[in-house]
Amino acid sequence: MISETAASSQSVARHHLAASLGFLIVGVAMLAIASVQYLSADLLSGWGPISYGRLRPAAVHFLMYGWLTLGLIGAMYFAVPRLTGEKLTDPIVARIGFILMSIGYAIGGVAILAGQSEGIRYLEAPPLADLMVLLGMMAMAHSLARTLSRRNGRRRSPAEWFMLAAVVWLVGLHFIGNLTMLSLLATLFWSQPPVLHGINTALLAGFYKAGITGMWFATAGAGVMYFLVPRLVGLAHFRATRMSVVGFWGLGIAWAFTGTAELTFTAVPDWLETIGVMFSMALLLPVATIIVDLNSTIRSRLEVVREKDRPSLRLVYLGLGLFAALPVLNLWQALRAPGGIIGFTDWVYGTELLVLLGAFSVWLFAYVYHVAPPMVSADARRVQQWHLWLTLGGLAVAVFAMLAGGLVAGLTWGAGGSDGVPAVGDGFESTADAMWNYGFAIARMVGLMTIAVAQALLFSYATVAWFLSEDRDAVLALDPELDGGGQEVNVELEVPESAEPGWLRVGSIALVTGVAVFLMVVVLPAQEAESAQPTILADESRIYVEGADVTIGRDIYVREGCAYCHTQAVRPIVTDLGLGPVSVAGDYAHEQPVLLGVARMGPDLKHVASRGGVTAEQLTEPRRDRPWSTMPSYEHLSQSEIAALVSYINGLR
Repeated sequence: MISETAASSQSVARHHLAASLGFLIVGVAMLAIASVQYLSADLLSGWGPISYGRLRPAAVHFLMYGWLTLGLIGAMYFAVPRLTGEKLTDPIVARIGFILMSIGYAIGGVAILAGQSEGIRYLEAPPLADLMVLLGMMAMAHSLARTLSRRNGRRRSPAEWFMLAAVVWLVGLHFIGNLTMLSLLATLFWSQPPVLHGINTALLAGFYKAGITGMWFATAGAGVMYFLVPRLVGLAHFRATRMSVVGFWGLGIAWAFTGTAELTFTAVPDWLETIGVMFSMALLLPVATIIVDLNSTIRSRLEVVREKDRPSLRLVYLGLGLFAALPVLNLWQALRAPGGIIGFTDWVYGTELLVLLGAFSVWLFAYVYHVAPPMVSADARRVQQWHLWLTLGGLAVAVFAMLAGGLVAGLTWGAGGSDGVPAVGDGFESTADAMWNYGFAIARMVGLMTIAVAQALLFSYATVAWFLSEDRDAVLALDPELDGGGQEVNVELEVPESAEPGWLRVGSIALVTGVAVFLMVVVLPAQEAESAQPTILADESRIYVEGADVTIGRDIYVREGCAYCHTQAVRPIVTDLGLGPVSVAGDYAHEQPVLLGVARMGPDLKHVASRGGVTAEQLTEPRRDRPWSTMPSYEHLSQSEIAALVSYINGLR
């Protein structure tokens, strides 16, 4: 029987779970289709909304926000009343927040497919969707934070620290990361807000990605695990330990400053790259302490673990392993030597996939298995096993293909020709038409399609067994033996009460971290950009006047997602020899936002006019002269749109 306290958040948690699973199946299916399009470029390319350049960012949007964000919030709605022993504050406000966020995320994904992207990675959603999401987040934060603030003389568990900090940081990240809202604040100090121009937009996107990964996904995920793990091994509470304190303070602080990892050797200030490397190294410590802390709890109750044989525990262990891999891969990419090799390759997409479907998704699966009693039947166990192994196998194949393919591509780009010096285009074209490249692409497709099948299996079962069940109150039920009972864990490692992060400490660290990130991302680079004059490569032809062909062409470039396959950055490394002058911050002085690109699935377009330029025929028949090209045909564009796009690309100097 569900307690009155738990019942206060029951419906809200169930709605979040249902919505997040829906976003999961849609996002993974779209990602699988995009992987097929890489091998068959003209698949579904005749209609813009489902072309690769729109489909992939929309899939990432659905997974990052619809699946992970809504799923983690739902898990916290489930956990918080059980941690505090208090009813959920203002459940009606919580439901309103859920509706606003769900609709906002859905509108954002549909807008990307419709070509209304803002052009900034992870921040592509239009202002209307962002505003709805912000209002929903504020409603969610009101409900959860007020419930968490109730102490009643008891000591808070680490799960409460992490969840409280995650909620605060999520709202702040969404506000700072959104250019429209940030511009309103910036206009109070600048007539032309520098944050909206030039290389600063790339910095903003980089730090936002680091923030959303570490300050939200990792912090909220750790909070859910500190709640779930003790209950999986027959314990009721997880008291504060020295390691949990180190993990808490270190996680949000260190991860927030690793945003330059994907910008190595680009036009960002060198001192920012150095700071990114330092904090990427520092990040290893809090991640390691959290893993050791949770693992020690499980190992302290091995007899219970063996007796219960709960599938959620296997997922927790798998998630811990994947969680450990994230800071290692981030550090490898931040270091200049390896970063110069793997930058702008499929390695970037491999680490992204680990964020989307790795540790945090696996932990959410563990939560789903734990809270849904219908899943404990014999048939359900088989479904769980198939889902677990298909997800693990598909993820391993897809991530390996991306990481290995990116590493091999980077090494090939810099290997040079017979004379040891790469000629113009040799680096990219030698990999695009290589058999090993097709092999990695096929492996990636197989892995993602396997993951899609696994999630379809889980979604189908969940829909039938949970949400269409007559006994809906059974969903998200508590284990009776853990409802207020059980032992406390790690009492011998208990820290003094004065060391526990409370409201004041959490608020202070959130404020300090936010101000520090704002100074590094906005103020200091803005001042540096103002002192640097635009270069000759950023002359008046790059000032985009409304209605001009070059402006229309740039809008089409953003709309079609060309920046996900083409870069506009020449780095001072051997890989980029022959592409033209090395890019500096002044080259992008008039860009709003800057389109540095993510990966070179197609050639770099910086200075492309000096290397022969682009013709209309190459956009409508890309494989006529380049059989190796994986670019889809843009025949769905009108002749005037094609001409405008060609004008913009050939104007990139």
